Amino acid sequence: MMEEKEEGDDEEAWLQLRPTEPLPAQCCGGGCKPCVFDIYYQELAWWEKAQAKKDKSLLWRKKEEQRRPELSLETFRAFSISAMEQLTDDTCRVRFALPGNTQLGLSPGQHLILRGTVDGLEIQRAYTPISHGNTEGYFEVLIKCYETGLMSQYVKSWKVGDAAFWRGPFGGFPYRANQGAQRSEIICIKLEETWGLI
Repeated sequence: MMEEKEEGDDEEAWLQLRPTEPLPAQCCGGGCKPCVFDIYYQELAWWEKAQAKKDKSLLWRKKEEQRRPELSLETFRAFSISAMEQLTDDTCRVRFALPGNTQLGLSPGQHLILRGTVDGLEIQRAYTPISHGNTEGYFEVLIKCYETGLMSQYVKSWKVGDAAFWRGPFGGFPYRANQGAQRSEIICIKLEETWGLI
């Protein structure tokens, strides 16, 4: 009887560690690699492997291998707004502080998911940082606001010192020399400009 209870407790403990499947609204629909669902299925496979071996330490080791202090693929993390600049009537550049002199280290084409709440409704949108991936201490995002956009309402309410919640990175355009489609030439354009923020 006691043995059955212990097995039941152990099964309950494993169920609590099982990854939670994302809601359809958590996918930005942009064809990201990895998508939030790719990450879920990968974590589910790790969980099933650890459960089959009855070794919970396999889960913790995987988490440690993947941990990045600044960003998380699964969890939204708070970043403080350190500066905002209105560029046009409907476009602004927003700077978000990173802890210490850390860097996002994003590769070309990667984007982040922003979460907001308007009238009790949770909304999520994808944005690509415009600052260089090796910029230290902050990252910047260019945001266009639309008259009837829900995320736009949320962004318009921001002020310096507020926190915004991001997760990622997702997507990207990996480049490997001499691989993939045959091209005789490739053109790279580097744009540099120093912007003063208020």
